[in-house]
Amino acid sequence: MKKILLSSLFLSLGVCSLSYADDTGTSVCPADLKYQTINMRDMAFEYSQYKDHICAVLSVDISKNSDWQKDGSGWFAAGFGAETMKGSNMFIFVPEKLQEGIKYDVYANIGGAYGPTKPLDTKPTTGQIKLLSSSLGKVEFAIYPQKISGLSNSGKIDMIFSHSKAGVYKFAPGHIAAYDDKAMNLK
Repeated sequence: MKKILLSSLFLSLGVCSLSYADDTGTSVCPADLKYQTINMRDMAFEYSQYKDHICAVLSVDISKNSDWQKDGSGWFAAGFGAETMKGSNMFIFVPEKLQEGIKYDVYANIGGAYGPTKPLDTKPTTGQIKLLSSSLGKVEFAIYPQKISGLSNSGKIDMIFSHSKAGVYKFAPGHIAAYDDKAMNLK
């Protein structure tokens, strides 16, 4: 009975994961990369430098966020290049409901003193970020620092992270969790 239950659980988890067929993530971010992790109360950011880009996994820990378990995903974001929201190059992952599973659309913005400085539907510039796969509360992507103003691909890169409440399927200012004063340390 336990084997059947475990098998069912793994199968249902597999259905929730969505990989994008237009690019195999292994050519962009090989499976054997060693990742460093930035842990937060209910989020995690894993990163590894590879060639001219940074491979990353951003996730909201669903086991620590019962609202997301019950009501579904909200948007979540990673900001690069500033210690606080102001001046940060933000990439915002906004959920899109599908018949089965979930997919995230990527938006880009620059943080200001009182919220985003660009229209909320601003898409990243071509070549800045490549979304590799996603599942509930988790995205795997590659960012290309040379395509992002003010960002380098070595040394310390200041970071900020945030997420909305559960069940938010459109990006709008107002996060319920924000983590600033974080940093990536690249070689």
